[in-house]
Amino acid sequence: MNNKSNNMNGSDPHSNIEHLNSIVDMESSTPPESVPLSRLDMSHSASSRDASAPTTPDQRQPQRIPGSGATQSPRGQPRINTYDSDEPVLIDNLPQQNSTQAPRHSEDDDLERGGQEISLTLTEPEGSFPGLTTDEATTKLIDVANLALSEYHTGSTNMDNFVRYLTSFSSIATIVAILCLLVFYIYGRINSSPTQGRLIGTIVEVAILAGIFIWNAYLNRREMKLRGREVRDRVKGIIMELETIRYQAGQELKIPSIPSVSTVRVVRSGIVKTLPSNLIVKGDMIEMVFGDVAPCKVLCMISRHYMEHGNHHHLQNGDTHHHGRYLHPHQDQYHQFLEKPHSSSRHRDTSPHIREFLLLRKETFQPSLFGIPMSDEMQKRHEELQGRYTFEVLETPLERILETALDPIPRPKSLILKQLLIINNVILFRVLLVIVLLAFAINLLRYVLKEVIQLGNATQGVEQLLVLPVYAALPLLPLSLPTLLQISKAFTNATILVLFNTLQISKTEYEDEKDVDEFDVEAPPPTKNVNIARREVWTRFWRLLLRWGDSGQDFDDGLTRSTNLVESLGGITVICSIDKEGTIATAFPEVEQVLVATENEETVVLDVLEDELSPNGLRFEDKDWETYIQSLKPIGLNQLLNTKCGSLSAFRRIDDHRKCNTLHFHSRTRAAQQTCLCRLGKEIGFTNEALYPFTLQKEIFCYHPNLPMAQMTFGKLTNFEIPTMLSTIYHEKAGNSHMVLTDGHVECVVECCSEYWDGAGLQELNDVMLKKISDFYQTAVVNDLQCVAYAYRPISTEQDSAIPPLDTATPQIITLTNRVVDEDDKDGDKFSGSDKSNGPSNRDDDAHSIDDEIERRLRARERSRAMSANHMPDPVNIVIRIGDASDLEEDSIQPGTSIEDSAVSATKMDAAPLQRWRKLREMELSEDPETVTALEAPMNETEFCKDAIQGQIFLGMATLAHQPKTNVCDFIEDLGLAGIRFVYFSPASERESKAFADRLGLETDWNSCILLSSASDPFGASSGYLESYDIKAQLPRGIENIRPHLETTDDIPLHVSLFAECGNEAAVDMIKIFQDYGEVVCCIGSSLNSENVAAFAKADISVGMEPIRMHSNPESRSAFSLAAKINSLPCGLTMHSETSLYALTQVVREARRLLNSQRQGAVFMIASLMSISLLMLVSYCFLLPQAMTGYHILWLMWIIIPLLILSFFFSPHEPDTMTMMPSKNMSPLRDLPRFIFYFLARFILPIVMCVFVFLYSLHIYDGKEGYHFLFNSFGAGTPWLEWSSDKQWALLYSQNYTLVLWVWYMVCMSGTFMSRTLSVRAFAPWRNRVWIGACAACLALQFVFCVISLFRGPHRVQDVPWWLFVLSFLWPVVFLPVQELVKARDLKECVRAQKLAKLEFNTKLGMHSPL
Repeated sequence: MNNKSNNMNGSDPHSNIEHLNSIVDMESSTPPESVPLSRLDMSHSASSRDASAPTTPDQRQPQRIPGSGATQSPRGQPRINTYDSDEPVLIDNLPQQNSTQAPRHSEDDDLERGGQEISLTLTEPEGSFPGLTTDEATTKLIDVANLALSEYHTGSTNMDNFVRYLTSFSSIATIVAILCLLVFYIYGRINSSPTQGRLIGTIVEVAILAGIFIWNAYLNRREMKLRGREVRDRVKGIIMELETIRYQAGQELKIPSIPSVSTVRVVRSGIVKTLPSNLIVKGDMIEMVFGDVAPCKVLCMISRHYMEHGNHHHLQNGDTHHHGRYLHPHQDQYHQFLEKPHSSSRHRDTSPHIREFLLLRKETFQPSLFGIPMSDEMQKRHEELQGRYTFEVLETPLERILETALDPIPRPKSLILKQLLIINNVILFRVLLVIVLLAFAINLLRYVLKEVIQLGNATQGVEQLLVLPVYAALPLLPLSLPTLLQISKAFTNATILVLFNTLQISKTEYEDEKDVDEFDVEAPPPTKNVNIARREVWTRFWRLLLRWGDSGQDFDDGLTRSTNLVESLGGITVICSIDKEGTIATAFPEVEQVLVATENEETVVLDVLEDELSPNGLRFEDKDWETYIQSLKPIGLNQLLNTKCGSLSAFRRIDDHRKCNTLHFHSRTRAAQQTCLCRLGKEIGFTNEALYPFTLQKEIFCYHPNLPMAQMTFGKLTNFEIPTMLSTIYHEKAGNSHMVLTDGHVECVVECCSEYWDGAGLQELNDVMLKKISDFYQTAVVNDLQCVAYAYRPISTEQDSAIPPLDTATPQIITLTNRVVDEDDKDGDKFSGSDKSNGPSNRDDDAHSIDDEIERRLRARERSRAMSANHMPDPVNIVIRIGDASDLEEDSIQPGTSIEDSAVSATKMDAAPLQRWRKLREMELSEDPETVTALEAPMNETEFCKDAIQGQIFLGMATLAHQPKTNVCDFIEDLGLAGIRFVYFSPASERESKAFADRLGLETDWNSCILLSSASDPFGASSGYLESYDIKAQLPRGIENIRPHLETTDDIPLHVSLFAECGNEAAVDMIKIFQDYGEVVCCIGSSLNSENVAAFAKADISVGMEPIRMHSNPESRSAFSLAAKINSLPCGLTMHSETSLYALTQVVREARRLLNSQRQGAVFMIASLMSISLLMLVSYCFLLPQAMTGYHILWLMWIIIPLLILSFFFSPHEPDTMTMMPSKNMSPLRDLPRFIFYFLARFILPIVMCVFVFLYSLHIYDGKEGYHFLFNSFGAGTPWLEWSSDKQWALLYSQNYTLVLWVWYMVCMSGTFMSRTLSVRAFAPWRNRVWIGACAACLALQFVFCVISLFRGPHRVQDVPWWLFVLSFLWPVVFLPVQELVKARDLKECVRAQKLAKLEFNTKLGMHSPL
């Protein structure tokens, strides 16, 4: 090892000088402004080829393998190319060294170029699998979708629905009414003399009622059919896209490795593409690396490879019970059956005891799958595969997704629908029966006492006992309700959908209203001032109203029926987030802190803040950050050189994006290691010119699969992570030197470091500094932060031959091994990876020998590689000088301390055994003074890379976190003011969940977090609650204990906003619990997470949010856009990644307004129709004929009242719309007696006046001597079927006067129904211009109706005295104040109910709460 280190530390400044001069001349011939990073990337490729050996044309160009999509690498190995497009782009096809490239003109160009740069050709060992073609996979997807549709059924047939409609009470009542009227018509035609005109009206009424009955049956069948076909039609739309549109893979630069984006690397025609996991099919070949989660049941092809070549894993002890059995990777007891494979691959073992490496869905691919520890052959195989294992897909995920999305179990009924059903049942089963019985009883008494006994006329029985009760009950039948519901739903849904799309397209900011103080605690959420295109609303309205088939192929139309879009949005009481990254937090983590070392073994933490006004989009929050610029420079250089993201483009990049390296192709890395921090490097002070002298020579990917990981608090749902790091070797032209830049996992980087940079010089990485690094790292992890460590190492060579030829196209994969000292043998008697003494030794003596060895090597290291601050790289000016024999100075030694003293003091610390052996391994690169100048033959590339990553200099750390998106914290706060509880289902542990919840602004103290993991979970569940007050509060633990707690203890689980240790199944169960207790749940989550489909389908309304930016064009649909549609099948709305969550609050605000208008319209309609029945009943009490005929009532039900109530939808917003507490979806109708009192108080005066006008009109037109005014003797002595023409006209005139007066009263009263509690002065109805137009139209239509009815009448309007007209038309002045008094009383009740609701909403007190 020492000889190898000599080769690296030697110095030969004149080697390869011709080649380096050519590079310098080439760089100087090109303007610095036009040198993109890709040229810098390619320069090292050319230099390494020239420096090594002449290459033949066959070696320079990859060759296509006949019959496959793979290419032949220069070394003769077939390789699978990794691309984001259909055609391969090889490294040789990128811009050459001597080519010029114009500056980029947009950030999208950078993204495109970054996607090409990351699409490097990766070598694949022999035996690779070409996989399916895109056409074959698409055909399988279509077949699976068609099969799911063929097996789908809604649970009820059309005949069942029709029978259910026929047997409903309203249908039976309608049929009875039709039969009664038909009997009277037949009886009247036989017995009337002269012909009675009302008989013609009766047959018209029969025809109209029959048509209405058939129409309602059609609407019922249509609604049930469309409701059951919405999701199904969406699936058909996806099938159509698969058949007609060719989808493409996404760009790697845009796809972060986060849990909310389910992606896999699929081998299609020999080309590896990144695709969403729901687009893979059975038979696909996918690549997986350690840490990946299986998207479905998959089989590692190593198993099949061993079977085909005779290499099998056997089960020991002759156990035959495990044949074909899947061994769970987490169950260590099964790994004891695993044997090493046979050395001979030609011998085929026929033993049946073969273990297949199988993973089930949602299981993590870990090294333990191949045994603990991995065998030597498996480790060798791992290096051959470069960490990329091929798995065969054994099932199609789309099948499970469609089965969940097409679940026939309906969502809960909306609150307003429940209210309408209860009111309908109350009216039908109670009020209607009471009205019918009263009308029948009154007319029976009149018929018996007056007609039969007094007048001796028995011919009136049919009309009085059948027709008059039908007229009294006719207004209470829900004849027009189905049609009005269809119209109102179509309009409200169209309004919501158009508004939501407009908000997503609009670029204006959300602002508070002018009359709202933004510092007011009770201020409603801000809104965006957008103008909704009325033409688009009406177009969408007609499309929704008249649609019969294909209701769901247009995703923009939403699931308006199955989700009850407007009703659910307007009644939301809980908004739950089942994802974090990309939905409520940024998809890429943002840098939050930077830790650097300072003098005297101290560290400083600098806070970094995102700032849109800053030139680079972020800034240091500490004003004195430039004091530590010397410590920040190496980190900034590292962040800019290790990215290759297009940071040298003509335009600044201020968006979050991914680092362009292929490390995540070989081992799964967390998002922090994939996030590019080039903006921070530029904020430190780097310019584009500072990076031009550097060319990349080699990428080294290091991973540490056996590094002891910290104990996970919740292992089952926490992402498994293998420590990895990326090391790059750069050549600097000016100094003709090389250096290693490293970033990666903290534990992995620290393992390879022996010193640290404090801004002034190099210091030994002793236990004091290690403890500070460890404390900072552990604190960051607990607080839901991700850490990236940075390191550096200069490489100076005496001879150029010391650096072997480097293959720039293929990264070097290095597996770091553990050197662990047994805790019981701290004397060093046992350790792996080190030589042991053959003779016996005392433990104390061996312990001292270890310290002596460390001390000796430290002294040698100081003598051979002493470096001062002047020789550390100056990243801003690019003056990098690596120490050689002439640079040996004593500047790095602190004043007053000798080399020996510093070495001794570094070893006298109480170091842990692992740290001691780490130091010994680091010292292997330090050589004795006697062997400094000894040079041997050059090392090979692998050995050189392994040595190059050792003995590095620790530079610092950066913490990154998924910060809440813009306005998310304010959004959550405004939800609380609106009575909507925000709930976050976190898969992380309690501490990490609370840390993120604290960033969101959620409460994190007592009674604020509930663990949904079961205490009996065998796979890493936490031990329980950490805080004492949570333990004393006896909060439930586990989803299975939530319902018993709610039933027997308290309702704290319904008031908690944070659920930790929550899996997808637990989230679905908790949503169901919320719904069972009356909550209306809105679920927001990533539309690219395949695990969210079940939660989307369970919630009342779901919003699928794009976690990353996705763009597609009609010719080539993005695969991720198609995948988002598949996962969003149960979602009513889909939201773009750039859309603010305030769009949701504004949509909820609009839905509440529309819902209030719909509710008030329904109340006004029901009250108006009940007033007609009461009017008819009162007229019967005065022994009068019917005040209105059947066709009069139908005219009001289908024309007048609908015009008035539909105009309510255009009412302005009430000021307290978003500060009112919504009602829960339980106990939908309370205080029914109070509302009956309100009805009588508001309608009794108009009814009295209408009856008076009807009475007096009959008196005017048919007055005789002895005419009794109070109990009218109209038609006395003459049977009704024998009335003369004058009497018939007199009745018709009186009915029309009453009808006009009733319409006038309803027009006046409708303005008071627009708002339930606000007075006319506070909520002026005339601001609704549509309502004014509707009122004028109603009066005009009623006037025309009256004129047509009385066109040939013999009487004159002038016969009625003028005072009756004045009194009747000025009567609203009397009853309108009563309306305001009733509303004022109702306001007091509402305020009281709101206070109780807010108190219940904000309380956290339970039976065992600490307060």
